[in-house]
Amino acid sequence: MKFLVYSPEQASLLPPTVREVLGGDHLCFFLSRMVKKLDLSAFEQAYSEEGQPGYHPALLVAVWLYATALGVTSSRRLEQRVREDLAFRDLAGGAQPDHWTLNEFRRRHRRAINDLFTQVLEVARDAGLGRLGHVAIDSTRVAANASRNRLESEDALRRERTKLRRQVRRWQQQCDATDPNETPGAVIDPQAQQAVEARLAEIPRRLEKLRKAGLRKRSLTDPDSRFLRERQGFTLGYTVSMAVSEDHVILEQQVARAAHP
Repeated sequence: MKFLVYSPEQASLLPPTVREVLGGDHLCFFLSRMVKKLDLSAFEQAYSEEGQPGYHPALLVAVWLYATALGVTSSRRLEQRVREDLAFRDLAGGAQPDHWTLNEFRRRHRRAINDLFTQVLEVARDAGLGRLGHVAIDSTRVAANASRNRLESEDALRRERTKLRRQVRRWQQQCDATDPNETPGAVIDPQAQQAVEARLAEIPRRLEKLRKAGLRKRSLTDPDSRFLRERQGFTLGYTVSMAVSEDHVILEQQVARAAHP
């Protein structure tokens, strides 16, 4: 026979375990052991006894840690990986949380997730990692998940205000030119008029926000991001800084909007 037997419809009599397939030194097993050493009481205290039981914080923490290690940041993409990826399925214990649950957990427990960084360093220290003889500090620009075309600036807001005022004046001229004794010509939509007036009233507040932030323009899709100079020009994003030990353990990290952390 030239080929091995191929029969995908026939299941194994004794299916192999995940450890047999992935190998005992796979990253998912290391993360599973590490999560068991973490104090997750801050997550557990945020839940009440009422309502339907939710997914255990250890499950969601393990899944998100592994996703972060692989560069998976989208909750929808993570939902798919939990269904299809063997390592994710093992970390989830066979459960299949949807993207809303995954994203809500990350949004709701941002502070507790950030505090896990300190606990991970303690685990690394107990393992003999994180030598502090020399510490290297460096920073880089990280692009935001935002469109460079959806921006607002003082000039754009002033042009928008001028355009809206002209539209209001045209409506006023139409109303003044209409003879009350005759059938009116053009009818002004009250809802459209209210929308224009609301946009006009909103512009001063948006201008003031730009002035207080000291910005000439701001992203509408990610207002916290900034235009930062680098060699290739400007990047709409953030400045990320890290401190790394001799044995390449990240000791500290910081995400800032300023050009220099």
